[in-house]
Amino acid sequence: MVLVGCGPSVNIWTAAKEGNIEAVKQHLDVGTDVNAKDQYDYTPLDVAINDDVAEIEITDLLRKHGGKTAKELKAEGK
Repeated sequence: MVLVGCGPSVNIWTAAKEGNIEAVKQHLDVGTDVNAKDQYDYTPLDVAINDDVAEIEITDLLRKHGGKTAKELKAEGK
């Protein structure tokens, strides 16, 4: 049996912003770059932190997988 369309249904930034931890986990499982920046230069961690209510479970998960803020990446020269 071949499963089609089983990847994440939204991008990792939207998943982080909306608190969709299952979609974030799917992205991590398929190797999405946890420090990729969106068109506004935000990482998924930035989005999870900057939401009106910080998505603590998601921020913890992203940090566990090496997630950093854009400011942290800039300080590292990335």
